[in-house]
Parts: sequence; structure tokens; C-alpha cells
Amino acid sequence: MNALGRLPLPVGPGSRVLVRGNNWIGDVVLSTPALRALHVAFPGAELSVLVKPWVIPVLKCNPDIHRILTYDARGRHMGIRGVNRLAMDLKRERFDCAVLLQRAFEAAWISFLARIPVRIGYRTDGRGLLLTHSIRASRERLLIPRVEHNLLLLEAFGVPPADREVVLRVGQADLAAAREKLAAFGIGREDVLYGLSPGATFGSAKRWLPERFAALADRVTGARGAKGLIFGGPAERELGEEIARTASGSGLLNLAGLTQLEEAIALIGLCGLFITNDSGLMHIAAALDVPLVAIFGPTDPRTTAPWCRRRVIVRKEGICCSPCLKRECDEDHRCMRSIEVHEVFDEADGLMETYGLDSVVRRESRLETSAGGPVPVVALGG
Repeated sequence: MNALGRLPLPVGPGSRVLVRGNNWIGDVVLSTPALRALHVAFPGAELSVLVKPWVIPVLKCNPDIHRILTYDARGRHMGIRGVNRLAMDLKRERFDCAVLLQRAFEAAWISFLARIPVRIGYRTDGRGLLLTHSIRASRERLLIPRVEHNLLLLEAFGVPPADREVVLRVGQADLAAAREKLAAFGIGREDVLYGLSPGATFGSAKRWLPERFAALADRVTGARGAKGLIFGGPAERELGEEIARTASGSGLLNLAGLTQLEEAIALIGLCGLFITNDSGLMHIAAALDVPLVAIFGPTDPRTTAPWCRRRVIVRKEGICCSPCLKRECDEDHRCMRSIEVHEVFDEADGLMETYGLDSVVRRESRLETSAGGPVPVVALGG
């Protein structure tokens, strides 16, 4: 029995453990201390992580896992039949234990159909009867940082934290590709870079105003002579163009939609400063120890703040409707409109004063790269 009076997980040498990972980039980053805890607690077990394809780059160099299994929700595993097919694919893998970091009903249903004998997770979304080892997701457990939320689940069943550091290593090939891209745009190794992440996949409510990102870029460039990179996905390409056009003298380079996630991770790692909305790329920068300014409005920094030391959160207190957790604002977006350019710049300038603004080559020396090859990615049923 552990300190909470619960039986520890029946996992030992040779056990096959499945972790159902999260669907969002930031949540996957924040789950890495839990993966480390499982790896350290069960060194002889094989640890596989089931995730959807777009988050695989976050895990592909993770030293604590043995395999990445692809949940092909747009192909083989699409729809109700696809979910049943996924369960049968997992059943053939003969897992001994499933750790469900994702709190959705579907995660428990799939592991139940796959006949995985030990299924651990939070009792959320009406799935309690499908779990063999569960704890209640009380308000106190929900309103804590996601890193602690995941570790608390494991601690309840005898798996202590190994540490509380997020893990994100950069692939050597991805770092080489990032160097080549910068060189192609005339950016040298002694140049200093800052990154902007003006988008947010969750919805427009999380986005600070584009014209203010542009004005902020002008101030950072004017103060430090740094070169700015705009990051984002294909859907944010136009947003990046708007910001680059509006910025009068910063010479912003819009990379939104022009990089795969692996390459974006390496490029963010080469920045000396990162200014961002609450987004997946915010968590990437935090994991790479890039000094960052995070702008929060409708989301709750108690749960999703960047997990790092060299950070500042800019948020207006006293806004009655914040955090609302809505995708789109149905009011006047006051939580974001009330944040002025000078406030964000002052925080960014303070970070640069405290930590400096590292050059590309200096940032490269700080990055933790993968010593071995990438984690094998397995297409289930293939």
C-alpha cells in the first residue's frame, strides 16, 4: 500500500505499459514529467505512448519512452468504426497497463475494449466504471498546473515524481535544417533573434491584437537590434503577413505555415526571447528554456502557465469575465484589449536586462539535443 492507502500499479520488468497522451501540443509538453516518472519507477517496462500524428514531433526525441503509437483519427481510426478498430489494434499489442493522461471518456472506452487489465485515470466524463484504478478529479486537482495534475494521478498509485522538469530534446537533423533556413534568409550565427507567436489554435479569444504585436516588434528591434521571427501554422499565415506588413521597421520574417513542427521547435530554441499568446508554441519555448513573455486573457494561468523559470505572464487582473475559457469572445475582448504594447514591452525588456539576449550560436549551445535516433513511430494495424 502507498501513503494514500491505494494498491500500487502491478507493473514490473517486462510489463507493457500504454500511455494515452493528450491531443494538444502544450498538454503533451506538460505530460513529460509524468512520462519520466513512469520510466524511472518501472525501468524494465516497455513504455508506449498513443497520440495523434500532429503531436508526435514533441515526443520523437523523448528519452523516457520506447515507442510512439499513431492514433490515425483521419484514416484507419476515423469515426465509431475506427475507434473500435483502434481498440482491436491495441488488443493485439497485449498491454498490461494503460495510463490515461487524457481525461476523455473515449480514452477509457478504447482501453476497456482493448482488454487492457489495468486502466488508471481520473474519474471524469462519466468513465469511472471503465477504470480499474481511479481518483476523483476534484476542483482542487483541476485548478493546479497540468504538470502537478498528471503527477498527482501517478502518485496516488505509488509512482513518485522523478523530477518536475519538462522534457523536450531537439533532433540533430532538425537543428541542421533550422540552421540552413536561417542562413537562406541571411541570418548569421552571431545574430540575435526573438520569436513571436500571435496565433492560438484553441480560438481567436486567446489572441492579442495583431497591430499590437507589430508595434511591439518595432520596439524590441529598435531597442536591441534583434531580428524577429513569426511562428504559427498554415492557418496563421495570413495573420503573420498582417503583422509583418504593419510593423514599420522591424523586418519581421513570417515563418507561419512554412515550417514543420520539428523545424519550428529547433528554430524557437535558437531565439533569445519569445513573446506569445497562451499556445502550444508557448510551451515549446518554455521547455527549451527560452526567456518568454506569455500574454493571457480568457485562459487560466493557474493550470496552463508556461512551466519554466525564465518567464513573465502578462494578464489584466480584475476583468470580471476572465478567465472565461471560451474559444471566441462574445463580449468586447476586454481581457486582451486592455493589455497595452508598453506593458508587454516593459516585461520583455526586463527579461532581456536580466538574462541578456543570446545569439543564435549561444542559444544552440544551450539546447539539449537527442543523443540517439528518434523514438520508433508505429502505425497500428499497418
